[in-house]
Amino acid sequence: MKKRIAICIIIICILSGCNKDIKITTGLSKNEIFKISGEPEELAEIMLVLINEKNKYETHLGADIWTRAFEDTNLEAEIKDKVKNQMIELCAISLMAENEDIRLNDSEKDTLEQAAAQYFGSLSDIEKELLDVTEEDVFHLYQKMYLTDKYFDSVTKEDREISDEEAKVIEVMYIYFQTGNRDIYGNVTRYDEERITQIREKAQSVLDRVNQGEDFQSLAASESDDTEYKSVFGRGVMEENFETAAFGLTDGQISNLVETEDGYYIIKCIHDYLEMETAENKKNLEDKYKADKFKEIYEPFLEKQTLEFNNKVWQEISIQEYSECVSTDLYDVYNACFQH
Repeated sequence: MKKRIAICIIIICILSGCNKDIKITTGLSKNEIFKISGEPEELAEIMLVLINEKNKYETHLGADIWTRAFEDTNLEAEIKDKVKNQMIELCAISLMAENEDIRLNDSEKDTLEQAAAQYFGSLSDIEKELLDVTEEDVFHLYQKMYLTDKYFDSVTKEDREISDEEAKVIEVMYIYFQTGNRDIYGNVTRYDEERITQIREKAQSVLDRVNQGEDFQSLAASESDDTEYKSVFGRGVMEENFETAAFGLTDGQISNLVETEDGYYIIKCIHDYLEMETAENKKNLEDKYKADKFKEIYEPFLEKQTLEFNNKVWQEISIQEYSECVSTDLYDVYNACFQH
């Protein structure tokens, strides 16, 4: 049995996040962080996720990130909000699983108990004390993660076949001649026709030089109106005319002038098929298809649920007070237990 990383990490990246209206309440105990349709979520479980998230940020950005300025971003607030949404989604989806009578079998329960014991045993005494966490809390969190994975798999098991052609990723070099200005909303204001005619004549002249054997990259560096002149991409990324022309080329082939909304392009194909990038794109497209399929049942379900959140307790939590909690392998232990 091989499980991917828990849905509580993946789903939040694909779905739009928890858009459910939250009722702020003081009707929960200090050990309960929220309730979904009366089902409570323990504070200890969300703290396990929050601290692991905190430590991953510190690993990549340094332990002093909480005292550094990130433009207008309150990093701690953003991380807490992300974890809150993750946990709400995790609990909602595991509740969906239970409603569909999806349960752990004895073997799955034993494996999760072993994973919980392993992770809990890796925590120091000070971590256990600060987080106020028990081995049972870890097991309940892992149980939600597994039920979420199991339910997601059951709903999306009929995979859509993604072809290599559909997922194909290519690499091109291009020379760009601008014929209009694009605003921050993507709207283009084109130059006057006389100026556009002059630009087209220049573009045709450069194309003639390319066809006569001048070095494409040198011309891109000296003649293009874009400082970038290389791109790796799949379908659905570039403007339609650019994409159609680029995907119609083979290695080393050069296009005619390609007109788009805001300019002309000369495109040279460097690689008409990047194997590793295509395989990765195929996996991403399959994941997106599954996520879109899952959203069709998840969002209506969540809309019907009541959601209460213990905002007072949540606001009092300061990430900086947990400097002695250094664990980062909450998900690694979970995944490793299902690698055979």
